[in-house]
Amino acid sequence: MYIDTISVPHAVKQVIGSNGLFFQALRTGIVNYTALAQKIKPDVEKLTKNNVNLNTLVVAIKRFADTLEDNERNLSVPTIDGIRMSLTGSILDLDFRTDSHAVVEALDELIESDKGYSMFRTNKQIRVFIEDLDEVRTIFAPAKSFEGTIKEGLSKITINMPTDMQNTYSILSTVSYILSSSQIPLYNAFFSHDEITLILNVSDAAKAYEIIREELAGMRE
Repeated sequence: MYIDTISVPHAVKQVIGSNGLFFQALRTGIVNYTALAQKIKPDVEKLTKNNVNLNTLVVAIKRFADTLEDNERNLSVPTIDGIRMSLTGSILDLDFRTDSHAVVEALDELIESDKGYSMFRTNKQIRVFIEDLDEVRTIFAPAKSFEGTIKEGLSKITINMPTDMQNTYSILSTVSYILSSSQIPLYNAFFSHDEITLILNVSDAAKAYEIIREELAGMRE
């Protein structure tokens, strides 16, 4: 439910940021601004509670796109005390209940493929989060006949912190509070002394990424 009237630029940012498809298209530069403006016009007008000129929307979208480009360039340098963030748009959750021969073979093939992944193992379960690529799906094709499930439609936000950073738990606490207060559900999360990994639904990831980035940047100011 939309309660307060907000500005057109802020409404544009909110609408695009909460839509994974629009956000990725804008972020990668493969979207027509006028076409996007036409699509988001009803939602922007609902937020602003006013009729919005299409050209005004195009300008606001262009400015938001420029901001994203600046942010992408800044990802290669420290944001706050050396913290860096990244967003992987499409992630698979591979959940194996046993370490059968077929599973071991598939995991060995995955390791040899040199694909980036996160693996978590207990005595009864092997969990792998990895980018949704054709090569990965081939490795874990149904014909491999292993006991487990594959869930798609996920995204991953990775927050890397310097190994010598003091009190990294304050960052974890801040991120948890941001997600809770923004009512963004987590699918899963993992953390170590120098990295926080957040697994979210694709529909929530872009919005979460922008909100967390803004809050962490604000901590530096």
